[in-house]
Amino acid sequence: MQDALMSINVPFCVKQCGYCPRTVVEGWDAKRLHAYMEAVKNEVEANASEFQDCRVTAVHWGGGLASMANAQDVSDIMGIVRSRFHVAEDAPVTMRAAIANISGASMPFFKRAGVTRFDFEMMSLFPLGYSYVNKRDSLGDLPVVCDHFLRSYANRNLGIVLLYGLDTPEPDNFRRSVVEFTRLSACHLLLQRARGPHALPEEQAEAQHDEARMLLEEAGFHEYLPRRFARPGEEDRFATLEAAGASCIGFGLGAKTRLDGAVSTTTNDLALYCAASADYAAITADVKPWQPS
Repeated sequence: MQDALMSINVPFCVKQCGYCPRTVVEGWDAKRLHAYMEAVKNEVEANASEFQDCRVTAVHWGGGLASMANAQDVSDIMGIVRSRFHVAEDAPVTMRAAIANISGASMPFFKRAGVTRFDFEMMSLFPLGYSYVNKRDSLGDLPVVCDHFLRSYANRNLGIVLLYGLDTPEPDNFRRSVVEFTRLSACHLLLQRARGPHALPEEQAEAQHDEARMLLEEAGFHEYLPRRFARPGEEDRFATLEAAGASCIGFGLGAKTRLDGAVSTTTNDLALYCAASADYAAITADVKPWQPS
């Protein structure tokens, strides 16, 4: 039996941000999202038998703000994954998320899904810069989410995404955000390089990155992969294995499956995917040779 990662794409976001290079489906539409998650569920069920020789060692929900999906849909899909696939007992489940999606209604289902870490796209933790880069959340809600829903001080399930290399109104904003991060009960940090018309030149962006590394090392974090920091023993298994060239089973819009010498890519056509997600031939947009690292 071969080990493989599992990636589940939910490429949706409230709005496409000018600093973000990802291509996402914009807008809040609960009916559309539920239809998409039903399609993902159908794809997972239809293809499970093809991967019976694989053991899933880590699962990542990403592609956009995966927490925008209905939490019960997430729980249902993870239930299918655990019942139809060989999943390692200690396999972590990480999710790219927004604090606005965490509530008394959603959290029980995320727990049932077995999410082990939420990577919240805060982008900034300093008030002035925060209002510039994050229009959907309230910075004041972060302590409530951390303490009362995640209980991150005990569960070690808090990750943060910060934006660097952006020409914000406050030159010292990024440094202050990193300092604020070190005061949280967080175990993981992902730095996202700003893109677009307001991005700083590479030299200035790298200077910010270097300063962040110094501050984070002083606080007990280390950079185990480029722009990824963790406390010792709390590195992201999915990211580490992916960077090492591990095989990966991908589900969802635009997902990539790297296995048995080939990499296949799913269509980015939302209508087609939702209509035919259980038909591998219909939703596969590209297949190329692939060799693991």
